[in-house]
Amino acid sequence: MAAKKRKFSEDYGKFGFAFIEKDELQLPQCVICMKVLSNDSMMPIAFWHLKQQHPTLVLKTKESFLLKQNHSSG
Repeated sequence: MAAKKRKFSEDYGKFGFAFIEKDELQLPQCVICMKVLSNDSMMPIAFWHLKQQHPTLVLKTKESFLLKQNHSSG
């Protein structure tokens, strides 16, 4: 049975994620540390990354993450 390929949602921006495409998959990428997670990490319950890796940013708004993303991308 093939693994389910999850689609990136713009709502994931509130967790500090953008996405990259690799091998026809959308993979979540943290806009803070640029770490790329697996496609399975797009499950809503799996957005522990922000809380575990960047706890001081948990209360940041989606807009602040978008600013960081835009600044990082040039």
